[in-house]
Amino acid sequence: MFKFIIVTQVLALTTSAILYWLLQIKRRRHIIVLISTVFIINNIVLFYGLSNFWRDRFYVYLVLTILQGFMIYAALITAIIIVIYYGFFRQPCRPKHIQVIAVLTYISIVSVAVFNAYSPVVHRLTVTTDKALDKPLTMALVSDTHLDRWFGNRQLDKLANLINAQNVDVVMLAGDIMNDSTLYYDKTNMHEHLSKLRAPLGVYAVLGNHDYSGNQVPIAAAVERAGIKVIDNKSVLLNDSVWLVGRSDITDPNPRQSAVDLLAPIDSDKPVVFLEHSLESIDELSPLPIDLHLSGHTHGGQIFPMTTYMHWFRNVIVQGSKLIDGTQFLVTSGYGFGAVPFRLGTRAEIWVITLQSAEPTANQ
Repeated sequence: MFKFIIVTQVLALTTSAILYWLLQIKRRRHIIVLISTVFIINNIVLFYGLSNFWRDRFYVYLVLTILQGFMIYAALITAIIIVIYYGFFRQPCRPKHIQVIAVLTYISIVSVAVFNAYSPVVHRLTVTTDKALDKPLTMALVSDTHLDRWFGNRQLDKLANLINAQNVDVVMLAGDIMNDSTLYYDKTNMHEHLSKLRAPLGVYAVLGNHDYSGNQVPIAAAVERAGIKVIDNKSVLLNDSVWLVGRSDITDPNPRQSAVDLLAPIDSDKPVVFLEHSLESIDELSPLPIDLHLSGHTHGGQIFPMTTYMHWFRNVIVQGSKLIDGTQFLVTSGYGFGAVPFRLGTRAEIWVITLQSAEPTANQ
């Protein structure tokens, strides 16, 4: 909590400096009013957020913090433009022009971040297995919807339309279906919209860390009522040809089965798809007879510079696909966004995966 307080004060100071530079304030009294106003607003929102830590009120604090961070980006970009302008014309940029550039840059950054959060893209991946498969199996992977106040019915309808357009055989949800509770799900009748997700071979889900928030029982029940099968620590044989194995999240309060134990009862001569919310250990999974591992959780870092930081310092895949020791790993950055309605450096996405055999049979 102390860290949040320090960060807020630093952001307040930085915001004050940017506004002072942008507004070209001269009078001492006006400078004091500016700084005081910024610090008062920041600390009111901070303590409002801390009164409901990691819940709705705290998300308001996070939104303000991110918006201030975008202000820093806009100031840096504006400064670069000023330097380039001076390099070309050998004269300083006019204050009014600086203000216009800064405001337009800030609006552009916020607009892009909101657009990326609410305008999903469809990615495609083809995975080839050496195991026998009569015909290709197409799957849609969706993760981290974080159904809540800022992400609900409209986005669920868009998701259903996107998936229907792909004509997939099966849909898989890789956890964090809801954002800690069913409060807004029930309040806005999201059931009617989530239940629009359909596929010939079914819709399956595992729970994520935000589902295992103490409300996992009502969340799982709500998901099941929408026609989605929760397969935490269970396996399903799809079309009598592909095993789908689900594992609960590492935050599951009950003892979680190992991947070895989950695979033991199944016939691994058939292709195996392993679904879980978070990819914790490639070393545990890559030696096993898993053809395709699907997960989410990371959001791809969601907002720069975390998009870069996570790629540098995490030991597992942050976003995208990678073939390791015969297992195809795929980590999606997610369809939703969680606490703040912004994505900068990432974009909301779903994946359509085609699993096919290396040696087509006569039926293909």
